[in-house]
Amino acid sequence: MTHSKFSLSRRGLLKGALSIGGAAFGARLGGHGWLPEAHAAGEPSHLVFIYMPGGFNGALGGSASAFVSGNKFGVTSTNISVIGNGLSTDKATLGTLPAFALQHWRGVGARHGVTSHTTPSNSNGGGERALTRRGSGSYLTQLAAAMGGDSALKAVHLGDYPAYRTQPSASGVSLQRVSDLGSAIKALGAAGFDPAAPDRAIAGAGLQSAASASVPQLSANPRSLLSVDDAYKAGVATLLKPPPPPVLFPEISSAYGLGGATAVSGFASQLAGAEVMIRAAQSNVISVFDNGFVSWDFHQLSGGVSQNMLFSRNRLLGVGAYDDRVTPLKTFMSRMLNLPDRNVVVAIMGDFVRVPNGDHGDGVVAALFGKYVKQGLSYGCDGNARFSAQTPGVDALWSAIAQAVKCPGSPFGANPHNIV
Repeated sequence: MTHSKFSLSRRGLLKGALSIGGAAFGARLGGHGWLPEAHAAGEPSHLVFIYMPGGFNGALGGSASAFVSGNKFGVTSTNISVIGNGLSTDKATLGTLPAFALQHWRGVGARHGVTSHTTPSNSNGGGERALTRRGSGSYLTQLAAAMGGDSALKAVHLGDYPAYRTQPSASGVSLQRVSDLGSAIKALGAAGFDPAAPDRAIAGAGLQSAASASVPQLSANPRSLLSVDDAYKAGVATLLKPPPPPVLFPEISSAYGLGGATAVSGFASQLAGAEVMIRAAQSNVISVFDNGFVSWDFHQLSGGVSQNMLFSRNRLLGVGAYDDRVTPLKTFMSRMLNLPDRNVVVAIMGDFVRVPNGDHGDGVVAALFGKYVKQGLSYGCDGNARFSAQTPGVDALWSAIAQAVKCPGSPFGANPHNIV
């Protein structure tokens, strides 16, 4: 996004301060949503929404046992883990998650009735849009707004975010992109004492002054400069908040195997970023989209049998050209899922399940984890990756997520899933 009248020094100040920009998607921020609000009593909750674009196999989400008969997707009784209460998964991958995660995992079925991908040419349709967009709004930002709290960054996206994906703001809460963890930690004041760092109040006042000076340009270009307007507000609010307890990047880097690199450029750095945003920014909703255009779109057949599970397993384990995703996922679950003072919930899903010929199903089996989540399977798919007519829709899935994060009220309606 460029605009000839916008000050490059202000833009540099903004992005340098927060490493946030270019992802404040959707409608213009309004009202007071970027200002601190009273935090709900009790421990804060956080959702980490992990999306695998292209189609996350139902066996991974919790319905593995359904595919043993007929050896569908290459699933057998020896390569699955029966977790309990109807829940089962691939033994080599999600079956290796920490015991606490397995004990607090709910497979949640949702039938959205869509069998196409969300792509640049189908940006208003497809499974991804069905699962993340609620009409003209966004499940992500609507949930983040409904959860309340006083975070300056209630909804955050980590890593790349192509233009065809849009998440409109809700009640003044927009999805802000974070692309560099080192810069974000410093801007959030979580790096510990640094005598060379600028005073946060002075920096916040300076950024506020720059935002005020930019009002004519922002008002004249409300759509093209929307992300700049949103990021100014988030930046000012962040700098004017008291610093959180220290979050030291070297320790984060070591835990997630980042090798000292601060850029958010892969799955491990995205999950490291999720931990940073929970601990340093108190973010309500953290969005993690696995890199790659419909990168989980495995249709491969061998002897008339879909090898989707094999390819999914290889991608999760980092076999061949893929990066390891299981190890950072286990690291995050071990460090964050059972914190004594926070309720961290993780939701993993993709566009849709796969049917045995490798094609697209019409719903998902989402994997939902959290310390208050009850183990089991709710409305899983059958051996042909089909859902019953009674399977609830996407609103019900997000109602289950909202209950898991103990969101006040019922922003998405009644929850038919036995989650907590």
